[in-house]
Amino acid sequence: MVAAESMGLGGVYIGGIRNNPDKVSELLELPQQVVPLFGMCLGYPAQNPEIKPRLPVSILLHTDRYQELNTAELADYDRDVREYYLTRTGGNKDMSWSEQIGETLSKEARPFMKTFLKSKGFNIL
Repeated sequence: MVAAESMGLGGVYIGGIRNNPDKVSELLELPQQVVPLFGMCLGYPAQNPEIKPRLPVSILLHTDRYQELNTAELADYDRDVREYYLTRTGGNKDMSWSEQIGETLSKEARPFMKTFLKSKGFNIL
């Protein structure tokens, strides 16, 4: 995505590919031990949309040991994401990144993936 964006392309990840991995695998004729994780659409944008704020690298990257979370930096990011959603949706989505992740992780997601991964040759307990 970074390479595409550096060339003036826009893009979006399609995580919904994981909702039907067996059908996607069949359609793409994927061999054993190859699984579809996401799709990616690329193109030249007809508009110049705002770029969605990204989680700071300092929160994601840890060197040699796990570093304590900088809660002030996360709070700044949450504020930026909330503002981005409010602007982009005309006030219809009022949610921080932490709220969105908390909501997502509180639900069971894709329980069929374990069976699918076993069918693709992965040894999963």
